[in-house]
Formats: sequence, C-alpha cells, structure tokens
Amino acid sequence: MRHQLAELPDDVLLLVLANLDSARDLGALGRSCRALHHLVAHDGWRIFVKTRFPSLQVAAPATGRHTWPQLAESLTWQSRCWDRRALQFQALLPLPPHPGHGNRRDGRPQGASRGARFLSVVDAGFDPRTQQELVVWGAGEDIVARYRQRQGRDRVSKTSWHRSDGKALGLGAGYDDVKAIKIVRHGHEQALITGRHNGQLALLSAEPDRFGAQIALFDPVPDPSLNSQRSSEQDTINSLDVLYDGGKSLVVAATKSCVRIYGLPEDGAVETAPLTTYDLKEDNMTPSSARLGHAKWMEGGGSIALALVGSKDPLRYLALTPAGWVQHSAAKSARVAREFNVKHDGTVCPNSLEPVHLHTGAKRGTSLLLSAWRDGTIRLQDLRTASAFDVVYQDNVDPWSNAEALLAYGSERFITGGGDGPTIKIFDFRWTKDYYHTTGLPCLDRAPFPRPHQPFMMPPTRAGGGRARCDHVRGQACHWHGLSRRIYYRPNAKYFLSGPRRSFRSSSVWSLARASDAAPNLYVGVSGGVVEASLEQCPDTYPPPADAATVDPNFGFDDWRAAAAAVPGSGYKSRALVPSLMEIGDGYSFRGNDRSIVLSDLLTHQGPREWGGRYGGLMRHHRLDNGYQQELDFELPVEGPYS
Repeated sequence: MRHQLAELPDDVLLLVLANLDSARDLGALGRSCRALHHLVAHDGWRIFVKTRFPSLQVAAPATGRHTWPQLAESLTWQSRCWDRRALQFQALLPLPPHPGHGNRRDGRPQGASRGARFLSVVDAGFDPRTQQELVVWGAGEDIVARYRQRQGRDRVSKTSWHRSDGKALGLGAGYDDVKAIKIVRHGHEQALITGRHNGQLALLSAEPDRFGAQIALFDPVPDPSLNSQRSSEQDTINSLDVLYDGGKSLVVAATKSCVRIYGLPEDGAVETAPLTTYDLKEDNMTPSSARLGHAKWMEGGGSIALALVGSKDPLRYLALTPAGWVQHSAAKSARVAREFNVKHDGTVCPNSLEPVHLHTGAKRGTSLLLSAWRDGTIRLQDLRTASAFDVVYQDNVDPWSNAEALLAYGSERFITGGGDGPTIKIFDFRWTKDYYHTTGLPCLDRAPFPRPHQPFMMPPTRAGGGRARCDHVRGQACHWHGLSRRIYYRPNAKYFLSGPRRSFRSSSVWSLARASDAAPNLYVGVSGGVVEASLEQCPDTYPPPADAATVDPNFGFDDWRAAAAAVPGSGYKSRALVPSLMEIGDGYSFRGNDRSIVLSDLLTHQGPREWGGRYGGLMRHHRLDNGYQQELDFELPVEGPYS
C-alpha cells in the first residue's frame, strides 16, 4: 500500500500533503518510505506551513539558518502555547537614581528614572540571517535599544544595550519626547526612523557601533502661508508606518492635521522632502476641530487608513487615484448601533489602527482594518465597500475597558492593551482556523477540561455521538476532538500584571510590537518602561523533567530573563512580573454586555523556583465559602513535527 501511494504523481501527492491536518501525520508519512521522505523533506513542510498558517507573514527560511521543518515545529509549538495561554512576563525598567550625580537641566537627578513621566513607544525586528533581535523604544527624549543574538539551543545569547542620550543632543523632556519609532533597512544596515513631539523626523543608524548617529532629516516643507499655530499643530509627529514595495520603502508620517509620504533618502543625502503631502484642513470633509491620530498603509499602498478625533466620522481613508489622494469615510457606527440595538460611542482610540492580513504575500495587501473605540468595542471593517462584513469584539466581563493599542497575528488572533492599567488581552478572531493543536492529541470520550467560563454561551451538550475514537474514513470526530474546536472551549483571556513597584500598577499600555509573526515574544510599551511577554510552555508533569524545553526551540531565547539583567551603562534592569489570568468569554459584542455577570476564576502563575515560586504552571483560584482553594492546572502533551 505504501508503494502504491508513493507511485502516485507528485502533483497528486502534494494535494494529499496539503490536506493533512497535523504535523504528526506529515512526519509519520515522511517516515513510511524513502520516496515520501524525500517529498516531505523538500516540499511537505513548506506546504504545511503555507496551508495551516496562511495568514501569518512568515518569510522563507534563510539558507543555513532555519529550515521549513523547524519553522513548522515553531509555529505548531506557538499555536499550542497561545491556546493554553502560556505567557510569561518581565518588566524592563530604568534604574533608580544614584546619589551624587548632580542635577539635570529639567530638575531631575542625573541618571534618574523618569518613572511614569514618559509614555514608551516600542518597535522590534528580527534578522533571520544573523539570528539577531533588535528592540528599541523611546524613553522620553532618549532612545534605548537592546540587541540579542541567538547562539543555538541551550546556549546563552549575546546581548548588548545601547542608548541615545537626548540631553547630549540638546533635547529636553516633554517637548522633545519620542512619539513614534520604526526599524527600517537603509542600504545594507539597520536604521531607525524617529518622530518627536517637536516635529523632528529623523533617520538614525541602528548599527551597534554607531547607534543613534544621524543619517538624514526628513524636511516637512512648511507652507509659508500658514500661521505659527497651524505650523505647530502640523509639526508634532503622531505616528509612523513603513511600506516595503519592490525593494523601496515608503514612510507615512501623521501629524495633527496632515499626512506626509516620504521615500528613504539616498546614500549621502542629509535632507529629504516629502513625495506627497495631504492637508486635512484643506478638505471640506474634515471639520476644523478634527485632529489626526494614526495613519496606516492599506491595500499594498493603494490606500491609507486614518483615525480622527473630533469628527462624527472618525475612521477615514485616503484612496490613491490618478488625480491624487481622495478622502473617504469608512466608519459604520450607524450600522453597529442598529445591529446591536445600542448607542455606541463614536470616538475611535487614535492609536489603535491595525491592518489584518488574510493571506501571506497578497499582491494587493489587505483592506481589512481593526480599530478600537471608546465604548470598549473593537471593530473589524472592510474599507472597500459600505456593505462590508463587520465583526464587533468586546470583553465579555469588563466590556467598558478601552484598548489603546492593537497587535494582530494574521487572522489567527489579536492582542489589545491599555485602558485599565498594565493589562493585555488575547482575542481569537473566531474564524475557522486551518490548524488546531488539539488535532494531534489523543482521542477521548469526554468533554475538554477544565470547563471554561463563558458568560453568554451555553456549553454544547453532544459532539461526535460520544465516540471514544475518531472515524477518519467517515469524517467523524470523537467526543473530545469534536468539542475542542468549538468556540465555547476556546475563551479569550485577560492578563493582569503585578509589578515590582507600586507606581507600575498605575501605569497603562501605549504601544505593542513584535519582531515577526514567527517570533515567540512581543513587547508592551507602558508608562515608564517596557514589558516583554514570551511564550513559555507549561510543564505536563510535576516535577518537570530537568531537560524539558520551555521556550521556542528555533526562535526563542533560553536565557530571555537573564539576558535583560542590569548591565553597566544600560540604565535598565529587569524584574519578573506575576501574571494573573481571567477568561473573558468568546469576545463577541452582545446586547447583554452592559449588565453585571458572575466573574470567572482568576489564575495566578507563581513562577519557577528561581523566581521564588513554589510550583511551575498556573494556580487556579476557586471561590469557596471558606476562601480560596488552589490546584495545579496541567494538560496533555505537546505536538511537534518530531513527536
């Protein structure tokens, strides 16, 4: 039978590979004979990644660094961690002031921590060729960078810190603060584009040996006819977004009243003028009271999404036509109000625009846009048509909390932050997924466990007729596999982060960033610092094996906690955070979301022993008459290409 399968034409076999649901099945097929092993090794894992994770923007593995099997291993590993909410956190905070350092010109001690005085904006990037991750953030008038290079599994990464001191450049706190930052490629080196409150837009070197050195300035080309107040409003840089098109990079910079599009300057150029400038004040559609927040590239550069404050149509977009840029309204607040029979707040959170990609490498990019609103809703909208397919998401436990920042992982999930202190939420898009990690787990004749908290949903009663095993010939799932894909058993989650300082508890989230869709970690810009969140596999047994891998085997950093320890000259230190998790429902907005409901259990991760915790994994807190009872929460083994 094996020889008959291997003798089929390759185009037929490739269709068979594309329809395998799990990495376990693909690995088993590749071990059946030499011909299929060769086909799976050369094409099977690539097809698996493209078909099971089609919306993730994943680049082809670099020669000699990563392979398609390793990429499949990491993506399946990460999918399981996301579904199990296996996230760990640490805070990167400025060091406290040292006595005797004198005073700065703003009255603060030299080297003092600014605490919650600055709002951190963060960006990250990963170079698969060198295995180096770069994370940068604006800390007031300063710019801080951490370089971290993987050395392989179970090996300590090379870490270095760099800082551009704003005071040394003649910059002061407040007026000269960094408001937007982006990592770009300029020629053969890494560079940064920084936008400041004072209106300065600069291209800086991100190479470690000359970090922060100015390469060029972006000239705003002010209109002499504008008065001084109008010019000041235009100068403040509110957001930056970069589009890579055919080897060229286009930068869109949003100020309070205009949009400017730049190309990266050529080598040797010290100033560059905008290619296009669109002034909203000159458009009759924009009221005089409106202020522009963020601008994001859409449709592969064919349009730009805009978030406005002080307008009855706060979500707009600019469409590129032969005659130039034309402004359109994209907000559908009236439709949302009719559909849900409620009066929603028509104010968009200005920093929350996030494009959603459905397919990797789509030529026209995407026209789907995710945005957060002041009524607590998060709306997915299609900019192309007035009758777009809209979905409204909301926290089913605390529906009024706002999301100041959004971060989407294709059509798999999105992360929100802000509105109610140092908290982040994980939302599932609720579309049919191409990969479920539960497919590779054993069959059972019982429902998934433990039972989740779903405020507005009744649990499904039957699936698979109570079968103990799946019948693949008839296409019938067992009871456990049939229910594990249901929305009811995949609730969204909210993390409450407890900080090392009392001031950290009153901070809020202002930005989110990740190095790539394949990165197992992300960065959260909070008031006065940065939080690193990393996927970390929970143990399946207690005590866990000594050699058990807890981080991504191909893209993770085994020493990700230690790598951020205080380094002389960095000005920063790391502190472990204790996350508490709450299930917040399926995420859909319901009419009954405005009433009190029974809160779900709160799960607190006590941390590994080196953090002072007694156990690994999650501690489930059950409300009882005599207080709280705790129990360990373990699940079934992990799936991977070689398991």
